[in-house]
Amino acid sequence: MTDDVKSRANNKQESNGKPTAKLKSKNTSSAKMKKKLEALEAEKNALNDRFLRKVAEFDNYKKRTETEYSQLIKNASADLIIDLLPVLDNLERSLASVADKDKADNFEHFHEGVELIYKDVSKVLKKRGVKPIEAVGQTFDPERHEALMQVTSDQPSDTIIEEHLKGYEMHDRVLRHSQVLVSK
Repeated sequence: MTDDVKSRANNKQESNGKPTAKLKSKNTSSAKMKKKLEALEAEKNALNDRFLRKVAEFDNYKKRTETEYSQLIKNASADLIIDLLPVLDNLERSLASVADKDKADNFEHFHEGVELIYKDVSKVLKKRGVKPIEAVGQTFDPERHEALMQVTSDQPSDTIIEEHLKGYEMHDRVLRHSQVLVSK
């Protein structure tokens, strides 16, 4: 008999209802394999969960940067416009100072030139999304107005009764607050 056949014969003799060492070994190795498989399955699930979280995190990052970039593009010219606002204010003051007809006769051409410049600058600002903040007659809003002082008035409380310096906003962003007098 060969060794293999002897081994089988011995196994059959030992299998009198009691598990042999080989069967015990197979059972324990099978249990170890199951545990290892379960551990690998748990690790796979954890890695998959981590992967999905990273994908979601990256999507959120991408959306956030797109929004920030959009805001950056939208407000890129804000600094330039803020610098132009005092020029616009001076043009308004120039127009107001020669509005009197007696003075305007001598400065008619000057007045027309300043008026044209004022309209051109206003048109450029409007094209860029800049618009003046409405103030007089409105309820005071600290997000859009800067109160210089409160005065007694027959207007309801917190109503803007006079605008000292015009405020401007661009794409819902306040570039400069309106400086106003507010009723008590």
